Amino acid sequence: MKNIYSILLAVSAIIMAVSCDDGNDWKAGPQPAANNPGVYFDGSTPRIIELGATAEGVLRSETASVPVKRDEAKASNALQVPVKIRYAASNLTVTETVSFEAGSSSAELKVTIGEFQFGQQYAFAAEIDENYSNPYKNDSGGSSRIDAKVEVVCLLGRATFTPTDYSGSNQPQFIPFEHNIYDNQDGTYTIKNFLYNNAGYNFSFSIDENNNIRPLESNGYHSTDENRWYFYSENNSKESSRIPCYIPGADPDDFVEYLYFYTAENTSSYTAFRMDLSTKTGRMMGYSRYNVSSSGRIAFNFTWE
Repeated sequence: MKNIYSILLAVSAIIMAVSCDDGNDWKAGPQPAANNPGVYFDGSTPRIIELGATAEGVLRSETASVPVKRDEAKASNALQVPVKIRYAASNLTVTETVSFEAGSSSAELKVTIGEFQFGQQYAFAAEIDENYSNPYKNDSGGSSRIDAKVEVVCLLGRATFTPTDYSGSNQPQFIPFEHNIYDNQDGTYTIKNFLYNNAGYNFSFSIDENNNIRPLESNGYHSTDENRWYFYSENNSKESSRIPCYIPGADPDDFVEYLYFYTAENTSSYTAFRMDLSTKTGRMMGYSRYNVSSSGRIAFNFTWE
């Protein structure tokens, strides 16, 4: 026992010595020069940058603009900033200079696309020259490097969804919200981040001859036995692994416990899951349970220009 105790003491001493040595060896990273303008890519830039095109494949603009910023305290003079292109798909051209106007803390990196296909994403990576970037200071969690992709999309329209036709007691009130509806050019459509699930789920569907929405089963939880399309709040512990729903409430404390839409095969009087391309309107009626009331009907009327 005495030998074991001695061994433990020796091991502890070694660990403490190593820990102390590690602490003494730490050195701060190199500090940027005093005149470094602190240039960085805006942290809010999406990692998939969309370029719009018509259904015929004609680009509305061939160039995407990536926001770039600099330290506002050093924005009095015009500035040309070199950019290192670490990678770019063969059909992408990325400018190698960013130009700030005198007095401006904002500029843009230009990315131009050549030939493309719908549904394809084209990657690029760019980095601000180290003599112009400050890794210790920016205003939005940005970075001196950006890794992103460009995708050409056909936007059917930006639709306004208006919650309506509630049933049940002590009804919550949800406010209108907007979703882009994309035409995938293959007879299907997609609404990204549907119902603000914030979990990476897009809602893709086709439309039959009667304008009924036909969800693609690869996107989301679809109970084929019950002909229902489900969404759940993360507050609903039993169903937390399914697609959440965060539609905005007039009261920030209001939320949907769960929500499902009936698909066309169901004969319920709550069935309304359709979109009409000719009138640019649609309706999704569902059954929901809310945090402030019993369950009841809810519908979303939507339209776009």
